[in-house]
Amino acid sequence: MPSSRLLTRVLELASTQHSLITLGQCRDLGLSGDAARRLVARGAWLREAEGVFRVAGGPRTWQSRAMAAVLTAGPDALVSHRSAAHLWGLEGFGATGRIDVTVPRHRRPRPRRGVVLHESNAFDLAAPTRRRGIAVTGPARTLIDVAAVADDELTVLRALDEIRRLRLATWPDLWQSLLVHATHGRPGIVAARSVIVRRYGRSVPHGEFARLFLLLLERAGLPDPVSEHPVVIAGRRRRIDAAYPRERVAIELDGRVHRLEHVAERDHVRDNQLELAGWIVLRFGWARFSERPGEVVAEVRAALARRHA
Repeated sequence: MPSSRLLTRVLELASTQHSLITLGQCRDLGLSGDAARRLVARGAWLREAEGVFRVAGGPRTWQSRAMAAVLTAGPDALVSHRSAAHLWGLEGFGATGRIDVTVPRHRRPRPRRGVVLHESNAFDLAAPTRRRGIAVTGPARTLIDVAAVADDELTVLRALDEIRRLRLATWPDLWQSLLVHATHGRPGIVAARSVIVRRYGRSVPHGEFARLFLLLLERAGLPDPVSEHPVVIAGRRRRIDAAYPRERVAIELDGRVHRLEHVAERDHVRDNQLELAGWIVLRFGWARFSERPGEVVAEVRAALARRHA
């Protein structure tokens, strides 16, 4: 049996890796392969993957699966693509049954069920870091990777908006990442460049409804409003979902929470205060937005035209 001191060192390392430890790490600390196998035979450890053990009692979470994926794939492996977006906490990128992992070109490890391996010839640009103890691509690189596998433009916009909303990367960070990856012909560059150019320096919409609303106005050829525009009304600081400050046109988007009576009453008070302060207030719910988008566009255009007149 290994000494209690040695076993403590091994368990301390495992505690920083979601209760996981590799055979190589055990050997580096002085615990032999035979000793590790005996711990498995006793039920103190469980085999998580080839060469990776889980301390018995350690919770099996999505994060622990991600950690196991990078530990199995080798010392340079990084959680990437949609899995990295989830690990960074980007809204709209939930946990899935598969884990995306990026490794350097020509260093492809043995395939493992539930893990999608990506070989990268721009691995040195991945800006590796750690999130919750797991090796992951940096936020700016994550955006480019998401753009490479996204099925639609909205997914890329969602990733960009969330990275900015959470302040994971600055606009210059994102632009610099785009430039250095472009020289390598990285997949996803065209889609990432499109959304960065259109959004660069602009305020971030709050939530999916607001994001879709901006897309509707953009495709209708209307000017881009300011998202989450701050105003002081009746001595209180408030935020307007989307606003044209120069024209003093305020747009409020009503999600499900606005159906609650006390929320609706608060909305009425705020609308009245905005109108008394000289704003035109437009309020749209999801049903009308999704079923009659042409009416929505027409009303926004009419409000702007009235101000310009």
